[in-house]
Amino acid sequence: MKSFSEFLQELVPGFEIVKLADLTCKIANISKVRIGDEKKRTFIEYDEISLNDLDLLGVIQVPPQSKDLGPANATSIRSQALQENDLVLTHRGTLFKVGIVGNHYRRVIVGNNSMIRIQFHNKHKAKELALFVQAYLQLPIVKEYLGNQITCESKERRILSSAMLANLPIPNYKESEKFSFLELYYRRAEMCYLAQNILQEAERIVKYTQELKNTSIFDAINRENSINEILYKDDTQLKVLEKILNEVREIK
Repeated sequence: MKSFSEFLQELVPGFEIVKLADLTCKIANISKVRIGDEKKRTFIEYDEISLNDLDLLGVIQVPPQSKDLGPANATSIRSQALQENDLVLTHRGTLFKVGIVGNHYRRVIVGNNSMIRIQFHNKHKAKELALFVQAYLQLPIVKEYLGNQITCESKERRILSSAMLANLPIPNYKESEKFSFLELYYRRAEMCYLAQNILQEAERIVKYTQELKNTSIFDAINRENSINEILYKDDTQLKVLEKILNEVREIK
């Protein structure tokens, strides 16, 4: 039976397959920051983030009404504050939701003890690599592989360790002057965003046209004198829908 590394090698022939630890400077579980001498718990300007609050690009957001947190140990905050381009992921269960830290927060942000933090060597040039790793960790084949590394049968106790994650096989991605993963990633993320909007609008249109269909009898009876105007409007909308359908079908 092929190993996961061999499987990857077939998918990307010519690329070196390394361990995730080789592309990062640190992979470790996050612990709570409110620790240490109670008298030193004086830091209050921080927010604790959740991976339930991600934008379309997987960037971690802080809800406008974030919960109040107790004072934290300032030393602990300095060591555990999340930095731009850090990745954090849930390590319980098999979902492995992954978020990337942005640069738009009004206060220091920290994680909690249900996450793993991935840090990269050069914080200022790590964005492309961080996005690559984030996208890789969300591939169905990678999620399945990581899930199989956990031996516990109970879903509630299925915990991915940082050591397991560090040993994850991954293509050795390096930035190229000829190709930008950022450009490809953002372009396709925008496509997903627009596709989701199209789906929402399509659901609205289906509901709207169904309502029109259901009022056909009453429109014909009550608006006999203006039926030609109704038919003209319907014909115009029908042509628009046909055009949209034909253009959508062109997307492969």
